[in-house]
Amino acid sequence: MPKERQSSHGESFDDISRLEEWMDSYGQDVIHLAYSYLHNYHKAEDVAQDVFLRAWRNWDTFQGQSSVKTWLLSITANRCKDHLRSWSAKHEVSDDGVIFHRIPVSDTESQVTARLEQDRLWGIVNNLPEKYREVVVLYYQRDLSGQEIAEVLGISEQAVRTRLHRGRQLLKSQLREEEMGFL
Repeated sequence: MPKERQSSHGESFDDISRLEEWMDSYGQDVIHLAYSYLHNYHKAEDVAQDVFLRAWRNWDTFQGQSSVKTWLLSITANRCKDHLRSWSAKHEVSDDGVIFHRIPVSDTESQVTARLEQDRLWGIVNNLPEKYREVVVLYYQRDLSGQEIAEVLGISEQAVRTRLHRGRQLLKSQLREEEMGFL
């Protein structure tokens, strides 16, 4: 039986390739979820690095009851919540997310208008209370099922459906209020 190759730090090359595969496959999902909590792109990147490092170190604890993506997003949600409870989070400035919303010069007027409308909607989503915002982001932006969201957040599927319904109601209400302000 061939001896498993090791890196200079003692990790197997299989473990390192697993980490690289996770980062390639789920990196953007992890960063976007972290950003939806933290509203700071650089902090979201820091959390993503921490999430992948924790997952890699704790791979042996993964029980396979959910997908790797769901497991990573669950770790992400928990790390973000820990950060938001910390003293340092209460003293940071958030950014405006421009990194996610660049509009190419070649876009037509209708595309720019549609993008501005989408940005306005996600701006309202970002102002929802956390328990509604997180399910809306996971459902609409990350395309997770109700069951996967329940696993990520550690809540029941019924709670996911309830929060999604209430989140939609809040969005409709805030959109109506905003439109009334423009009239």
